[in-house]
Amino acid sequence: MVRSSFAFAGDDRAVAVERWVIWLVVLAITVAVVGSVVYFGDEFRRDSPDADFSVSFDSEVGALTVQHDGGDSIADRTTERLSVVAVDESTGNSQEVVWASDSAGPTKRGPGYPVAPGDSLTVDDPSVDSDGDENYLDAERSVGFYLEDGDTVRVVWTGAMRGDTQSVTLANATLGS
Repeated sequence: MVRSSFAFAGDDRAVAVERWVIWLVVLAITVAVVGSVVYFGDEFRRDSPDADFSVSFDSEVGALTVQHDGGDSIADRTTERLSVVAVDESTGNSQEVVWASDSAGPTKRGPGYPVAPGDSLTVDDPSVDSDGDENYLDAERSVGFYLEDGDTVRVVWTGAMRGDTQSVTLANATLGS
């Protein structure tokens, strides 16, 4: 039996073009999927940042310091605001102090984004002029009541994950404990 291996030159060219088109489509899909995972990775991984914060209090100067001790940096892609909420336990008054924020108003101050391990924020009250300049508000931020042992502090992250805005308490502390 004799086989014929006769082919037209145009057929080879059509097969080569078809293969290139398939490879380009596969490449475009791969780039789109990888790009989406990289860009939206935070949204797919978790609902809020996994970060550790510590709170220290110096009662002599009426100042508390909140420090990012480790874990995820707080980035602006999904974060609307990172705040420190101080509660005066004797009166029940509370005050939110914004550490970093997306808003363009007067609350957009401080180190900004990202808030990374090692960053800290100091908040004081109007009870002590610790640097002697006759201005009782000496820290980066201030609250309108005296801070004292027994008051509570929360670090609160507010952000949009998967389209919904959420507020999550990342740390709780009682001053003087």
